[in-house]
Amino acid sequence: MSTKPDEDRAIDEVVSRLSEKFPALSPEYIKGVVDEELHRFDGGRVRDFVPVLVERAAKQRLKAEAKAVDAPTDAATGSGGPAAPVDEPVELDPMEVDRRSRQSGLLLGDLGGGTD
Repeated sequence: MSTKPDEDRAIDEVVSRLSEKFPALSPEYIKGVVDEELHRFDGGRVRDFVPVLVERAAKQRLKAEAKAVDAPTDAATGSGGPAAPVDEPVELDPMEVDRRSRQSGLLLGDLGGGTD
């Protein structure tokens, strides 16, 4: 049984999700970015996580491009101001959340007094 149709379907879903997330960009452009990221995995034998990795890389590229395009500039001085805040929620890495929840110590807010 080949996983190629499943991977193709998953990549189509990636394009669809990113098109919803970046409505100002054309679906053709997003598909092109996704295809470029997909081709980075052409030689890989294990394909199970390829769609997830492609989506993450494509999303990072599209966000970086959006920030570069959306950065307001002051026409009089030509200086760039801070980019407008993005309304998207921040994606937290589950492993990082777990690692941070296990940390304690004086530098991280524990005063060393224990609980009384």
